[in-house]
Amino acid sequence: MATHKRDILWEIGCEGHTDAWVVAESWELATVEAARFWGVPWRTVAARCEEKKRVEGAPRNICCRCGKTYFGPPPMCGICAQASRQEEERMRHLLRRAYQQGKVV
Repeated sequence: MATHKRDILWEIGCEGHTDAWVVAESWELATVEAARFWGVPWRTVAARCEEKKRVEGAPRNICCRCGKTYFGPPPMCGICAQASRQEEERMRHLLRRAYQQGKVV
């Protein structure tokens, strides 16, 4: 018999990044997906990632951010996914600007 692949919804947080909602089988794969969402190499954030929320058996067609029903790939609806990407871009821009001004080391 084939083993059933178990997907878990994870909320991953990391210093200097917005929270990432990802669907993965394990913690390690969740950190890889979160790094992909943030657009950074996995090795730079792997040790700093922290689990904020873990939902086993989460419904696939309900957005984890706004709670609305949608038709598309998990874990977020299109509007929330776009807003989340924009928040991450803003965070990167603000950190880059603060570093250039000498406010962040």
